[in-house]
Amino acid sequence: MHIKNLVFLGAILWLIPSIAFAQNSTNSPYSRYGYGNLADKAFISQRGMGGIGIGLRNSQMINPMNPASFSSVDSMTFMLDFGITGQMSWLKEYDNRERPINGNLEYIALQFPVAKRFGVGAGFEPVSSVGYKFMRPDYLSTDSGLVQEFNSGTGGLSKVYGILSYDLLNKFSIGVKLSYLFGDVVHNVLKTIYSPTVPSIYNTNLTDTLRAYGFLYDLGLQYHHEIGKFKWLTIGAIYSPKIRFGSKLKSDIIQIDPASGIIVNDSTVIKTNSVYEMPETYGLGFTYNHLGRLTVGADALYQRWADAKFNNQSNVFNNRLKFNAGCEFIPNRTNNNIFSRIRYRGGLYYSNSYVIVKDLKYHEYGVNLGLGVPTPDNRSFINLALEYSHVQPEANLPLSEQYFKISLSYTFNELWFRKLKVQ
Repeated sequence: MHIKNLVFLGAILWLIPSIAFAQNSTNSPYSRYGYGNLADKAFISQRGMGGIGIGLRNSQMINPMNPASFSSVDSMTFMLDFGITGQMSWLKEYDNRERPINGNLEYIALQFPVAKRFGVGAGFEPVSSVGYKFMRPDYLSTDSGLVQEFNSGTGGLSKVYGILSYDLLNKFSIGVKLSYLFGDVVHNVLKTIYSPTVPSIYNTNLTDTLRAYGFLYDLGLQYHHEIGKFKWLTIGAIYSPKIRFGSKLKSDIIQIDPASGIIVNDSTVIKTNSVYEMPETYGLGFTYNHLGRLTVGADALYQRWADAKFNNQSNVFNNRLKFNAGCEFIPNRTNNNIFSRIRYRGGLYYSNSYVIVKDLKYHEYGVNLGLGVPTPDNRSFINLALEYSHVQPEANLPLSEQYFKISLSYTFNELWFRKLKVQ
């Protein structure tokens, strides 16, 4: 390996985690529930294709959605991928409208071979994100006076992972992804009480912090077969078991005398015996590739969230089903014209919610467009993905959400393991 490449890699690995986890990636009121909004598992090159990945096998693309794909890496190739995202949302509840903007450095991953047909990788990625702020539209009247509530939430869950993948008989690939889950989900409620006749009423600040930690694992399988001259079909499957992870739930209560500003109560309750789980997950997908120029594919993902416990309770969530479909087209990958070598991408997706809001569910529809622009060596890529999504609640749920997302990533792909010959 070149010294400059090692320095570059070390700088990225040192800088990105501290930046990524310090930022918030959502402003959605729906993130108030459960673990927050679930993160997109697809990397930005895949998001331009509608988020497919279970049946995707590409030696120039890191695909953490199916660990079996890591055996496709070239025998002398080292790849590094990291991406950033900016998002504008349109939120509406009754007559209240907001247009929050936020951004985040989302993920980093690397992939390289350790032997023939044996690929490995590592990285970190978000699992869920929480970010919301809202105030009750009217004062709540009680026997003690008028109460105003301000609700907010921050944080989310993330994981670091390692992947091992092996190619059997040049047709079957297997892979395992071992992850360590960590993160804090924080919910805060500030209650301000106005009561000139009852001076003993205090303002109250309630903060609940769920700290998660524990190991998860995913299994992947891919079958890739040449079905005609320069025509390849890849079928993929993934499975993740239901896993209970470690947790600590801390509840802080601070009460303040509104007249004097003195704290009259500051207490903390910690629970470590509550049960929190990640759901059993099944996924199936395929891609069809012709001449290395056209790739089309689709995925289906099913998560049994209704069986996963949340704070010791079952049936808190809703089983989730997600469909993705997309394509990539390269006009002429050997042409010197840059526009002929660009990867043009498009796709769409649908998902129902895993959380239940006031006994109702919501559905999410999205459409994607993307580009993969090669660098002069035609190995590394700058990837751009545009996404529009509409969150459609069921009847009687007044909250409406739309967002437009711009994502950018750099896939660094170089020959780091070739043997140099001395003349």
